[in-house]
Amino acid sequence: MGVLREDVTFKSGGDTCHAWFVRPEAPGGPRPCVVIGHGLGLTRRSGLMPIAERFARAGYSALVFDYRGFGDSGGAPRQVISFRGQREDWAAAVAFARSRADVDSEAVVAWGFSLGAGHAVSITADDAAIAAVIAVAPMLSGLSATLAAMRWWSLWNTWRIFVQGVRDCFATLFRRQPVCLPLSAPAGKLGLLTSPDAYPGYRAIVPDDFEFQSAAKIGLYFWSYSPGRRLKAIRAPTMVLPASLDKICPPGPTRARARSSPNSEVYEIECEHMAALTEPVLGEVLSASVDFLARHVPPPSAEVEQPERLR
Repeated sequence: MGVLREDVTFKSGGDTCHAWFVRPEAPGGPRPCVVIGHGLGLTRRSGLMPIAERFARAGYSALVFDYRGFGDSGGAPRQVISFRGQREDWAAAVAFARSRADVDSEAVVAWGFSLGAGHAVSITADDAAIAAVIAVAPMLSGLSATLAAMRWWSLWNTWRIFVQGVRDCFATLFRRQPVCLPLSAPAGKLGLLTSPDAYPGYRAIVPDDFEFQSAAKIGLYFWSYSPGRRLKAIRAPTMVLPASLDKICPPGPTRARARSSPNSEVYEIECEHMAALTEPVLGEVLSASVDFLARHVPPPSAEVEQPERLR
């Protein structure tokens, strides 16, 4: 089945978010739409287009967006990770999808990776009209993710991250440009994510011009965000895909949260964190995602590709 991509924009908090709307080329009525959001500091150009295309070949539309302050979207200051702001972007993306005449407004799905998966869980808990949510290698516990990151920081780099975070807080207070840290760096170097798999994993999916930095204050308060607590509030079908070898979002707390939620299915993938977005694991993730949606939010036509690994 052919796939069409449209450049679209929508408003969030007074700024403009840029997105791709991807749909099957075959004509048809309003279709379910999968809204896709990325992880820590990542943009839609970081490996999300093949995911949207896979959903489109299965009969769904997909909306892939950049958070404000990142990628092609507007908003200033740049490179600032705001949990509340990114959840607002998610809610605006869902509202935009529902507003389209070619989307079934009662069949909008949230699909997120890593921190984006945590946001997807959170906004689904707030919006009972979201039809389903899929969380891939999700960041459900900021405390466990922070402790996991600190395991790979030297004492000197831990101190530098703290100092830069405090400097960035003062920069925000006085409305100055953010003080930034590398989002990820090779093991032993200064960066927020420095486990052995983190930097190679980022490099495997990001474009050559990717901006490898974030406002430093995220290193001070990341521990406080625990969207996994919201899982029990979700009434929509939920699929959680922990990565069994994950050094960034440890799978133990993810499994525990998901299994305590009455509407959650757990599908474990055997890989490290970033490998969930590269082959061969990505094919397994998307096959599981399409199969889950076929059971809970089926596309309007039976004439779609059956779940299979991506080539």
